[in-house]
Amino acid sequence: MGWYNYFSKNENTTFGEAPVVYDSLQTIRSVTQLNLYLKNKGYFQNEVVAEKKLHKRKVIQTFRIKTGLPYLINEINYSFHDPALAGYVLDKQDYSLIKKGKNFDVDILDNERERIKNVLKNHGYYYFTNNSIKYKVDTTAGNQSVNISIELLEEKEQLISHDSTINVPHKQYSINDIYMFIGSKSSIEKAQKLDTVLFNDVSIIYTNKLKFKSRMLTHTLNFKPKEIYSLQDQNNTYRQLSGLKLFKNVSILYENIDSNRLNTSIYLAPLILKSFALEGIGTNTGGDLGVEGSVSYENKNIFRGGEILNIKLKGGLQIQRVVGVSNSENEILGTPFNTLEFGPEVSLEFPRFLLPINLQKFSKNSNPKTIITSAYNFQQRPEYARNLIQGTFGYSWSESRFKKHFINPFNISLIKIDLTDDFKNKIIAENNPFLINAYTDHFISAIQYSFIFNNQDFNKTKSYQYFKFNVETSGNMLSTYNRLSDTPKDVETDSYDFIGIRYAEYVKSEFDLRLYHPNNGAVLVERLNVGIGVPYGNLDVLPFEKSYFGGGSNGIRAWPARNLGPGSLSDSLLNAVNQIGELKIEANIEYRFDITRLFKGAFFVDAGNIWILKEDEKRPNAEINYKRFYEDLAIGVGFGLRLDFSFFIFRFDIASPLKDPSKDNPKAYQIELKKTTLNLGIGYPF
Repeated sequence: MGWYNYFSKNENTTFGEAPVVYDSLQTIRSVTQLNLYLKNKGYFQNEVVAEKKLHKRKVIQTFRIKTGLPYLINEINYSFHDPALAGYVLDKQDYSLIKKGKNFDVDILDNERERIKNVLKNHGYYYFTNNSIKYKVDTTAGNQSVNISIELLEEKEQLISHDSTINVPHKQYSINDIYMFIGSKSSIEKAQKLDTVLFNDVSIIYTNKLKFKSRMLTHTLNFKPKEIYSLQDQNNTYRQLSGLKLFKNVSILYENIDSNRLNTSIYLAPLILKSFALEGIGTNTGGDLGVEGSVSYENKNIFRGGEILNIKLKGGLQIQRVVGVSNSENEILGTPFNTLEFGPEVSLEFPRFLLPINLQKFSKNSNPKTIITSAYNFQQRPEYARNLIQGTFGYSWSESRFKKHFINPFNISLIKIDLTDDFKNKIIAENNPFLINAYTDHFISAIQYSFIFNNQDFNKTKSYQYFKFNVETSGNMLSTYNRLSDTPKDVETDSYDFIGIRYAEYVKSEFDLRLYHPNNGAVLVERLNVGIGVPYGNLDVLPFEKSYFGGGSNGIRAWPARNLGPGSLSDSLLNAVNQIGELKIEANIEYRFDITRLFKGAFFVDAGNIWILKEDEKRPNAEINYKRFYEDLAIGVGFGLRLDFSFFIFRFDIASPLKDPSKDNPKAYQIELKKTTLNLGIGYPF
């Protein structure tokens, strides 16, 4: 309010929060509203009393509420003025929201009215409305109970010759003709010439040239001519057409042509199908500054069937901490940057399953996609040069509105690493087989499955949850083939190889659980992230790119990326070479709040660490041990400032260690302001 008073001197500026002036009439209205709210929740004998107390120029307003006992539902009866509706409603009676023994609640009655309406609209009653459902509530049953009668009335029909209405049975409608217009309603009406294609009993109407395959368009329809109208089929069709990402607006309109038939008109306003994008950003990866840029081309309809082709060429320069090598010869092109990374990426997404079997019914309701990606990445660091070739083939589909599945039966990566002499000598001096194997050429042939549950709704005042589970395994098929075919092992490494390169064999799993609790513009977020990777067989370590690391702008923010753990490994033994692990446990709690429309704030606490699974004499106290688990926990605290531009959020998070497991006393709590880390990011950390 102080900011408001200061800026209100300028009539053109609004900042802060205006004062609320006491109004006795508003108090009376509040008492009435509270009384009505409690009655709607079944507390018919409630009492609400308002009291005020003056303190200087302020009023302390108190509302004292006695709710009384709630009225419970005793009986539920149905009455059908239109008998044809009875079968449809009673068949779904088990799904009723009104339950015997539960509190009387007007909001539940309204939701039940909406449910019954949708049941009937799913069976052809297109014009059925909530006004045809009436409740009678009898509170004279005694014992704080109510009897509810649900009446379904007939439809009111206006008489043309008289200024009056009559009651008639509700009409059940079926689909007659279906028209799909390529363009908005206004643009179609203004068009001077229209062409028509008839496909699968659907008329596709367009101007100039039809840019989409007829089969792709009609495949999205969940209804056909002569079928009974269904609201659920209509909504599924909306979802299918919107999921194609080809149209900026989808509109489905119905025209009543006689007593029981509807003509259906679907208007599809296309998006721009081809685009180029140029992007340049500054980066901060756990304190390592850099610049990054990319140029990309996207075609959302490459084969006229809604296939999305994306080609991207990206590159970047970064300043990274050098591990055990000299800085003098690491600069790139005379700049302070010592790390170069670039490479192309190509992805092709099909809005259907590419399978040899017919999944017509399955694919109608699940927004299926087939995704093929390939990428090449070259990275030049002071310690090594790395070449990565990757290819993925997979599927995704929606089980329901909140549940989504991903499976990649083929995920292949080929990694070639060329170490500098200094870095190679550093690893040899460590004399650690773990590090030697982690920094060798390897081949990964993985199978991945992921499941995502996200029940976030448009209503941002309700709590919601996010859960992601991922499991991945690699090398099993190759290993099985080698063993069955008696393929000889490499004598030096005692392992099999593929195209002359040792392949990895491991199983890895991870889950990420997030709980969001909005409250008056603020949000409390809780997160638990656990991951484990177990190497076995052909390569007894996790590949470096599959290993876990601690710290960073999306993890435990008081430590820069790759600067935490594993376990309570002594500070004197820490270096970026061995700060990777096979187990990760992280927990975060963050309170987000509004400062102004543009600026948002946050307080947060992060805790967790990474560990290795087996004891390693070269890295004492790095393995997971439940007796030492508390000592191994790292805890950081901090404050965040975020700039919310609606289309993206720019984030500053400042965090300091509160409990450092690498210290001589890993149980000690002490905020280390000298080790404060600034994290920059785009979007929320979770």
